[in-house]
Amino acid sequence: MVRIIPGVEIQVVKEIVPQQLHPAGIVGLIGTAEKGPVLAPVPLTSYREYTEKFGSSPDYSLTRDAKLCFLNGVAEVFATRIVSGDTKSASLILKDDKKKNAVRLSSRALGEEGNSTRIVVAKGQKDGTVRMEITAGTKLETWDNLVMDKESDSYLVDLLNENSKLVSADDLQSGNNPSLIDANLAGGVAGQVKKEDYEKALEMLEMEPDIDVVSACDVWDPAIHAVIDAHCKNMSKDAKNRIGIGTVAPGEEIKNIVSRSDVLASDRFVTVAPHGVSGAVAGLLSKLNYFESPTFKAVTGIDRLEQRYTPGEQMELLKAGMCVLDAMRGRGIVVVKGITTNLEQISVTRVADRAVRGVKNVADNFIGTLNNAPGRNALREKITEFFISMEKEGAIVPSTDGKKPAYLVDVYSSEMDFSQGIVRVDVAVRPVRAMDYIYATLTVQA
Repeated sequence: MVRIIPGVEIQVVKEIVPQQLHPAGIVGLIGTAEKGPVLAPVPLTSYREYTEKFGSSPDYSLTRDAKLCFLNGVAEVFATRIVSGDTKSASLILKDDKKKNAVRLSSRALGEEGNSTRIVVAKGQKDGTVRMEITAGTKLETWDNLVMDKESDSYLVDLLNENSKLVSADDLQSGNNPSLIDANLAGGVAGQVKKEDYEKALEMLEMEPDIDVVSACDVWDPAIHAVIDAHCKNMSKDAKNRIGIGTVAPGEEIKNIVSRSDVLASDRFVTVAPHGVSGAVAGLLSKLNYFESPTFKAVTGIDRLEQRYTPGEQMELLKAGMCVLDAMRGRGIVVVKGITTNLEQISVTRVADRAVRGVKNVADNFIGTLNNAPGRNALREKITEFFISMEKEGAIVPSTDGKKPAYLVDVYSSEMDFSQGIVRVDVAVRPVRAMDYIYATLTVQA
């Protein structure tokens, strides 16, 4: 529009600013716990918060590894409790005065947790009624003036099923109120967790895009390791890059550990040896910057290793792609070499993952604005800006002779692409590598 009256016209153009990337090192843990929601990833930032939701018993794999993660400085975990389909809830059958089965009470908690639930049935305040007290740990529920009349507003079964958080009830059709009793629920048993249970948990973790490390707590089954590796590879197709962590079996022989490399060789999976320290490695990765290698970094919260390997055994394990830990004088328990099962350095994979997430994070904001050359140039500039920040952090580096840059970026659209609404982005990065070896030359002057 041409102005007629003299004046100033101002046009405001909002610059596209990509969102801040979520911090790297968020760990998704899958395992067993004494209580808590099932198949529901719960975000936690402290072990105290974890124990409030899932308990503190070290008899469960999720609890053991969560503690090691927090002791090693994890920023955040998504804890996912799994239970077997064969798990049985604790229960108790209440009889009436004629010794007939009147009501079956079942714990809402799964497995052995419900066995400690105490049931007290006493006389109610009104004639012909009963009062029920239900205690589970520090939780207490009291229900008074209950009857077994289905037409009554105080019908015991409906009241418990609709309101109790501790038990559910089934009417066994005796028609009479239960007799007075003071007893615990019993028969709660945790079944054997199967591969299918881990698959269901992994499906739930797919909805948490910020997770970049997934650990199957205290699992050494190669079949489950393969499922986690497949999950990480599938998530990485959509720039939700992840690395899986598993462990070797307790006391597993070297030849059996080495044979794992014939089954699973992937840059998306880390197998930790010896047994019992995979949670600490997951926490260590969270504490480190994404471009830092865990090699020769110490883990905490562990006073001894389940077994130690000789230098010859360590060499054999490292050649097979195992992430080995050992105790070193003056350093503590350290990661001998931080590698994935295909011998790639963990830090290199994490840098590449960061680059992928960053490019997608930038490009998402430009959808619908790339119809002309200035729009595509703006996308190139923003991606370049992101890679400059990675280079300043030391995550990507030029070649040692300076002839090859730390990164390359190209944004273009051919005539065929343009007609289909496609813009292509080609990038190349040079992740910094851990300098694992030092060679010294000594000149002796006689």
